[in-house]
Amino acid sequence: MGSSFRFPFLQALFICLLLPANLDAWPDYARGTKQGCNVCHLEKSVTLNPAGIDYAASGYKWPPSGGFWPIGPVDASALPIIGFLHIFTGVLWLGTILYVHIVLRPAYAEKGLPKTEVRLGIGSMIIVGITGILLTISRVRGWDVFTETTWGNLLAAKISIYLTLVLSGLFVVIFIGPKLRQSTGAARKPEDGKYDPVTLMEFDGNEGRPAYIAYMGKVYDVTDSNLWKRGTHFIHKAGEDLTSQISKAPHSDLKLKGMKEVGSYDTEYRHSLSLHQKLFHFIAYFNLFLVVVIFLIIAFWIWYR
Repeated sequence: MGSSFRFPFLQALFICLLLPANLDAWPDYARGTKQGCNVCHLEKSVTLNPAGIDYAASGYKWPPSGGFWPIGPVDASALPIIGFLHIFTGVLWLGTILYVHIVLRPAYAEKGLPKTEVRLGIGSMIIVGITGILLTISRVRGWDVFTETTWGNLLAAKISIYLTLVLSGLFVVIFIGPKLRQSTGAARKPEDGKYDPVTLMEFDGNEGRPAYIAYMGKVYDVTDSNLWKRGTHFIHKAGEDLTSQISKAPHSDLKLKGMKEVGSYDTEYRHSLSLHQKLFHFIAYFNLFLVVVIFLIIAFWIWYR
């Protein structure tokens, strides 16, 4: 989403990522291994010695498995940059999902997926995937870490959810998105004359569609007005509820007296959704659930000892 950086919580997280952080040695590791801190750390330092590196790369299993990585670890000097890109892009991607699904709600995309958000989503998936692979091969010594340690189990669960999000995202973009866009070719008047936000959105005055606006619970046809060419009147757009905007306009609502009333408007009323719209809603909220699970896994992954 183009305005993602305006989201307050994303700004706060971005600032936190730039702040310096202190590294701590966890006494829980010493209790779990029944070893002194100097076994894994250089004396009076949080820096790991070879034994500590083996311990971390073995998924915090004691004694560590030893041996060599199946793929050579990434150069240590590049890890901070890779880690930053991984965290920043992940926050941007998952934060946008939270904002869109909780604040905007999936209904805003029922008529087609915004191109900016599609690009952001696909780009984020690629960057998170590449950086995640590099971080994993630099931290995990072997496949047994994923199956024999709690730390590895949680990492495997996080990777599995990431892959599920990628597959569901590609499914929506490739199969569901085109079906949603097909429904925007022509504005359809509801048979009962009741308009909701999604139905009214189709009457935007573009590409030959009529221009309708809502005001005080009623819907007016402004298509033939010279003041509403291409569905735009100064900063106002057709296909929207202009109740609050007209009340602040320099003219009164008398301008609407000559407009044809075509129906009623109710923000709470919803017409039945198509099969593809229902599927889109299901996938959207399923992805929201997966994002919450990811944050829960990360919490256990970092702080569970």
